[in-house]
Amino acid sequence: MVKSDKKSSASSATRRKHARKAGNDERILELPKEKRPKKEKGKNKEPRKKVYIPPTKPAPLQQDPLDTLGLAHQLPADLLVVLKSINKKDTVTKTKALDELQTGWVDRARGEDDGSALLETLALMLPVWLHHVPVLFLHASRAIRQRAAALHAALLGVPRLHEQIYFYLREVASEDQAENIIGSWCMAGRDIDRAVAARIALDKNISVVDSPNKLVVQGTLLASLLSFVQRAVLDPAGLYLYLNPVFATAPSTPSTPHRNSPNPAKMMAKTQKQRAAVRTASPRIPSKRDDDEEVGVRQRADIDEESETDRKARLRVGGLGVLQWILDSRALNGSKSFDDLLPVLSNPALWSALHHAEACPFVDVESFGFGQPAVRTAAWTLLQVLLQRWKAEMETLVPLLSVAILRSAFVDPDTLVRKAMLRPWLTFLKEFPRAWQIEAAFVPEKADEDDKSDTDSDDEDGGETKEPAAHPSSSTISTKPQIRAYAEFLQYLELGCAGVPLDGYPTVVIILSTIPSSILAQSDPSSSAPYPTSSFFQSFWAAIDGHALSSLTRSAASAAFLASLLECTTFIIRRLRNGTHADGQASPLLGEGEDADKAASALLEEQYKKVWDELVSKRLRVEDVTAGESVAKNLLVLSTIEQVLFDTAWNALAPALTAQIETADPVTSSLVFSMIKAVRAASDTESHVRSVADGLFRQVSGKVLSQSQLALVGDASLARGNSAPPILSVLVDMVAMFRDDLFQEGDIAKTLDKLVDQSLVKLLNVLPHLLTTYLSRRDDDEVTLRLWRKILTATSSDRELLYASLPPLLDAAERGALPVHLAPSQQEFDGSIHDLFTDVLGGQNSASLSLLLRVVRNSRHFVVDVSLDTLLQLAISDLRESFLAILHYQDNTSERLTVLLDVIVACSESHHALAADGELSLSLLPTVFSLAYLLPRCNIPSEIHFDSSARNLWLSWCKKARVDVQGKVGEAIVEQFKEAICDTTIRPSPQDILQTTADGSLGLFVDNLDDILPSRAHLDGMLARLRADPAHPSMAILQQLTPPSSSFDGAKGFACECDQSGLSAYARAVIALLSAYTDNRQTAKANPWALRHFIALALYADELLHLPALPSPVFSRSVSSATLTDIGLRVQQLAMYMLLIPSDPKWHSRVVTAALDGKPDAGLDGTARFVSNLIKVAQVEDTYLDSQILYIVLQHLLGDANKEEGDHWMTLARKLEKKAPQLSLAIILAVTRFGPEPPRLDRYRNELAAGALGVPAHKANVDGLLLLRRLVATAPDPDSDVVFLPQPRAVNFMKACQQWIASDEDLDEDVESEMTAVFFHLVPILQNVQGSHWDLIFDVIETNLENSSFEDDESLTLLWRTIRLIQVIQDLITYNKALRAQWQERQSSILILLRDIVALEPKNATFSTPRSVCREAALSIVQNMPPALIDHETLPKMVHLLFDPSPNVQKMAYELMREAAKKRTEHLVIEAGVDTQSTVKPQLPVELVSLLQQSLYSLDSSDRTGSKTLGSLLAWMTTFDLFFNASMKVRSGYTEHLRDLGLVASHFIPLIIDLLDLHGGTRKSFKLDQWAVDEFYIELYEADSPLSVRLFTAHLYYRALLTTSSLIRAYLESCRDKSLVTTITSYTSTFFSPVITGVELARVRSPEAAEELNAENFSVKVVGVVSEVTASYTVDEQKLEVTLKVPGDWPLHGIEIKESKRVGVAEARWRGWLLAMQQIVSAQNGHIVDAIGLYKKNVVLHFDGQVECAICYSIIGLTDGDLPGKACKTCSNRFHASCLFKWFNTSHSTSCPLCRSEFM
Repeated sequence: MVKSDKKSSASSATRRKHARKAGNDERILELPKEKRPKKEKGKNKEPRKKVYIPPTKPAPLQQDPLDTLGLAHQLPADLLVVLKSINKKDTVTKTKALDELQTGWVDRARGEDDGSALLETLALMLPVWLHHVPVLFLHASRAIRQRAAALHAALLGVPRLHEQIYFYLREVASEDQAENIIGSWCMAGRDIDRAVAARIALDKNISVVDSPNKLVVQGTLLASLLSFVQRAVLDPAGLYLYLNPVFATAPSTPSTPHRNSPNPAKMMAKTQKQRAAVRTASPRIPSKRDDDEEVGVRQRADIDEESETDRKARLRVGGLGVLQWILDSRALNGSKSFDDLLPVLSNPALWSALHHAEACPFVDVESFGFGQPAVRTAAWTLLQVLLQRWKAEMETLVPLLSVAILRSAFVDPDTLVRKAMLRPWLTFLKEFPRAWQIEAAFVPEKADEDDKSDTDSDDEDGGETKEPAAHPSSSTISTKPQIRAYAEFLQYLELGCAGVPLDGYPTVVIILSTIPSSILAQSDPSSSAPYPTSSFFQSFWAAIDGHALSSLTRSAASAAFLASLLECTTFIIRRLRNGTHADGQASPLLGEGEDADKAASALLEEQYKKVWDELVSKRLRVEDVTAGESVAKNLLVLSTIEQVLFDTAWNALAPALTAQIETADPVTSSLVFSMIKAVRAASDTESHVRSVADGLFRQVSGKVLSQSQLALVGDASLARGNSAPPILSVLVDMVAMFRDDLFQEGDIAKTLDKLVDQSLVKLLNVLPHLLTTYLSRRDDDEVTLRLWRKILTATSSDRELLYASLPPLLDAAERGALPVHLAPSQQEFDGSIHDLFTDVLGGQNSASLSLLLRVVRNSRHFVVDVSLDTLLQLAISDLRESFLAILHYQDNTSERLTVLLDVIVACSESHHALAADGELSLSLLPTVFSLAYLLPRCNIPSEIHFDSSARNLWLSWCKKARVDVQGKVGEAIVEQFKEAICDTTIRPSPQDILQTTADGSLGLFVDNLDDILPSRAHLDGMLARLRADPAHPSMAILQQLTPPSSSFDGAKGFACECDQSGLSAYARAVIALLSAYTDNRQTAKANPWALRHFIALALYADELLHLPALPSPVFSRSVSSATLTDIGLRVQQLAMYMLLIPSDPKWHSRVVTAALDGKPDAGLDGTARFVSNLIKVAQVEDTYLDSQILYIVLQHLLGDANKEEGDHWMTLARKLEKKAPQLSLAIILAVTRFGPEPPRLDRYRNELAAGALGVPAHKANVDGLLLLRRLVATAPDPDSDVVFLPQPRAVNFMKACQQWIASDEDLDEDVESEMTAVFFHLVPILQNVQGSHWDLIFDVIETNLENSSFEDDESLTLLWRTIRLIQVIQDLITYNKALRAQWQERQSSILILLRDIVALEPKNATFSTPRSVCREAALSIVQNMPPALIDHETLPKMVHLLFDPSPNVQKMAYELMREAAKKRTEHLVIEAGVDTQSTVKPQLPVELVSLLQQSLYSLDSSDRTGSKTLGSLLAWMTTFDLFFNASMKVRSGYTEHLRDLGLVASHFIPLIIDLLDLHGGTRKSFKLDQWAVDEFYIELYEADSPLSVRLFTAHLYYRALLTTSSLIRAYLESCRDKSLVTTITSYTSTFFSPVITGVELARVRSPEAAEELNAENFSVKVVGVVSEVTASYTVDEQKLEVTLKVPGDWPLHGIEIKESKRVGVAEARWRGWLLAMQQIVSAQNGHIVDAIGLYKKNVVLHFDGQVECAICYSIIGLTDGDLPGKACKTCSNRFHASCLFKWFNTSHSTSCPLCRSEFM
């Protein structure tokens, strides 16, 4: 630095710091001090003036090229916005700008030509980008660094831009710019984030040696790069602040450095140019405890991703990585240039990155590696590069590195760092062993205080720098060695290699080999130790004492410890014995007069004894074999050194081994045997080591055998259940360990054979493992075979012994430990097999199955083939019995099946005769197939699945069995399935059987389904035995062909025999056929005969659906309605397909001809033959069933027929009238309903009407009945254009009917019913004809109603036809005035009869579709009755209709009940209003209460859509309808009645909770977000829809909250389930409270309420936003106000009534008013309007008649707001008390203000 004459007041460090911040290249010139003249004290003293001193101008920042180069005017506006956004501080803005620049500009330029405008724009933009590169590459945000790296790589990927960037850096950029760009670029290439480094691809773009197509960094550029890297490593915070200046300020005095901080200039080497020295030679190196003195405080606009410490670590990692890259690049290219790097590498502060602690022990700075494992890893990696490629050149660094490495390596706590440093650490110690001596001699210098202060003398040295005070140079090496590193090494051992024993212990001997003997000797006490290096071994063993090896890998860690310890012991012995160190000097391990042999012996004895003690005590947990191998290995090494050393170690071990055997401890005996075996195995046969080991082996084995013999033979107490003597376990280990060696000794072998043979039973009882070990190790086949058979015989003779000894025998067999020749001679083990199998079936022993299966699988050692065959046959027999029991519902458990299958599978695997044996296969495989494929379809309730075992057995058999055997088994399976189709006692359904057949598993055996399906003859025979008549006469309402009730008997008795699904044998057979033909319609088309059975089954199913209470001939009541409905749908679909007729114009005539002739026509197709045959069969019995079947068939055939073809069918019907009248009727009805109107039909209809006059009255019940049925069958649809009869013919027919009725003959009910049916069609024809026939019709109606009832199902048909007749008459009177007049005369009596019929509650509450249809028709009339016929008693009489089984009836009944509820409420309101003695108690009807008391709140999900649920909901709906328009007294009576009965709490709320799923909390509850709860239309309710039920329930809860909120509130207050209360409250406040609040406020705003609350001076204000209603009464311009606040969860919480303003009312009276209002809205379920009405009434009455005070002329007193209450007794005028008091005071008298009399 240039010296000046005058010095600045700033120190040199301050000036350098300001220079660095300013970034100027010029030298800093100091301003001379200006001498100020001294002023004389006390003379001419003037007041000091305040003068404005301008601040120092900030140092200039680096200008953006957008401004300096004028690029802002040349670049496009869009790009300019992006580039300016990059300069923003906000991370998000930067990120978006980088993405936009990448995708919107750079990516588009990749495919452009060199001369394109886009490339020119980007080339022009490059200076701006390179200006931002240093900041972006070293940014705190990882996302920004990644995007910047990717963008930079993309720019380099464009050739034109690639060349432009290199040119700019070489030729255009200033040195500062080039340094920042290249330095940050290289550091980004070694970024701590691998994604950033990978995108930079440093080796691809930059090189420090000559390389084409790369940016070559040499000379000035390289010096700049090294300067940048040096700053990054030594002063990362300063570098970051330099690149990211937050604000520009004038240079200020830097913070005072720590007193022990070295001069920063001393920590840096000079660069090649003075410019760099001014700017970079003084980076601030952080000193100890200097966290509060960081350089600058950055005011960041965004939050960085990393802390300040992490940022410094990241920059240091990058800088160290660049140094490593430079060294690698140079070494790979053969360059040996190292001098320019030496200043950086020789800086001690750099190598503080190796140390983990805050205080660095070898340099007085805060360690760079403190708290940063990544920095330490990078430093060790750099060291590895130096050792690997620059070993010769780094000699000058050895003194520094020796101290840094040795003081850092042993104490690093991070596992990953320890793994990274292992190789460079050991390599350094190996290459430079003098490092220990260097470290021992190193003494850090104490920094001089004068050197730590910056004074003016610093300027006199001309900027010269000194080495750091802590540098371990030759001048700092002490003559007295220190052992700091060695002490850390010992501590390292005490901690178990710093927690990484697996990696650390193998290196200990290597480290030990590098330590000089002088250090080893110096570290031990001089005289107390029996051998040298005792402290080393004490530290070694301290890891065991301190439990440092207690981890998950303790065994492996202990093994590494043991191996390392023994190796180190051997190494120390070698050094003692050799007497010299590697450097050739005499070993200083021994003191004067000490004997090396004695020291070695002491060392060996102590260490080997301690090893044994620790192994035995299990403090040193090493596997026995591993411990033995380690000890044997080192013993052999000792023997190679000198035999006496081996003997010393062996003598230390051998007595302990022998003594341990005598303790008979099985745990430690294994260790003894392992050591003996390892030593014997490792040594040569003729060696001294082997002979010593053999002698110990014989001694130990002899002791074990003798003690075992005493334990077995001499101890008579050994029995089953007792624990085996420990010596026997030792014997087992010995036999297993030594095996062949043991039996090669003759005496030992004989002794052992005798011992086992004599103690066989005892060994089986207490230690069978000894026998298996003996059998596996003994090499005499004859001896072992004889012993094995004795074992089998012994176990068979004793069941308890079997379970005790068999498992270890099986274990040995399964692991192959038993020799192959061990096998039974005959059937020694049959008894055991029988016992095991019995226990398996009986479940007496849980282990029996496992043992039996294991025996079977290992049968060659235990069982002969004959015994195995017997076991297999027994298992097959039991399997079939168990299968049949489950198949026929005799057993539900499948565990037995699983057990037997396991046994059979095991036998088949061990005995392969199953596949070849046909009889065995026939007895087993059909059952196995059913278990595998059929039974699993039946959903057997069991947790054990047997199907997989059965399936595996079946597939295995199929692969091995012969073809002929497979065919026989297949036939057996087919026959079994065919029988199962009609079997009602089995589990599988017909569909299960067919699906099992169709899945391909039986494809080998079944060629045609006819082999399994029932035959036609079989089905015809079954159908002929079934009931052919209808189940009940009421079916006539649904089926017109139903015969009169007098002609047949309905279904009675019990249901038929059915399976669990409710299907009889016939139903199962037809359903099987239906399922097969539905899947294969071609087969169905080829077999039209099956359609008769399909339709018959569908008719029976339809009949049961309509009349479920009556027995069915083919179904039981357990059959599901879904099954019955499905049958009908499938039959209908299949019939449409099967009854498609060909386009033959003569098809119908040919069918009719064939039916008339009774002979089959060969030219007829299958459908025609089926129809003709059906007519032929139906003629035989003429049953209802056959006629109904033909009617359904003709329904499909006559749809496309013409009139001529219709005449053919009418001809056939006329021919069959006498022979088969029922069949003829079916044909006529089919032609009338589905065919065209043929001429013969009209003629036949008129003939029948005319023939009525020819039937006398005494034949009316027979001939007349048949005539009427035929006439009804010919009646056309009332909505069609066909005229039933001409008017004259109709009048004549009525006359005939009148004659029958007027006669003395009693007409049957069937005749009256059919006559009513004819009247239904004649009434429209006769509506304009006056005559007596109308009286006849009305008389018939009244008679029918009198004879009908819903209790008598026999009369339902008559009632239904009568109701239909009434309906058609009511339709006609709308337009016919004359008929209306006649009807009104008889209307009242007819409707009353019908009303009473409906009101009568039937005793039979079972469901019946005919009854429901009839009741619906009746209700359609009753609910439209004149109002005079509905009174207050209608509700209790008819409320039972709400629980009708038919949903349609229930919905119609509710409409009637709603009107009845209004009538009843009106009646009670009037009664309660005129009741002056309170005798009227408004209550709910008893009949309604009985319905409400039915508990339906515990419904299953399947019952929620039933009629009972709907009935209960409608009953509650009717209850809430009673509250509509009810007076307060009536409403209170209803509420009290509900409260007294507890219906809401015990029945209603549980029902609501269940149906809305509130038990599971609000999350699982039914959501009402998109539904309106305040409206629900009953007529739109869908009976089978769960959604309708829930919506109806929600509306019902809404109605309850409106009418009975106090009862719901009381329930919640008493409920103990707080979670349920919370759920209901939340649910209500969310979906109901807002609606109810809106309704209540709307009621207050309504015109009705306004009219009710209209009064003078009274007003009501509604504030809907806050749900408040304020009622005010104005008196003398003062308001008396009360406010009602509706809570958010109202009505679960009551309305808050609060006083707004009270005037003129006493406190007690006011509180009474408020309490009354509260009672109305809370306890009496009143409305806000009711409460305000009461308030208005009280206020008006209170102020009614009040006069003004004669003093103040006001009613309300101005002082206290009271009324005029003081009256004058003379004039009776009233005054306010306050006014009167004032009058007395001001007038000074007590006279009345008006009459002047004395006021008393």
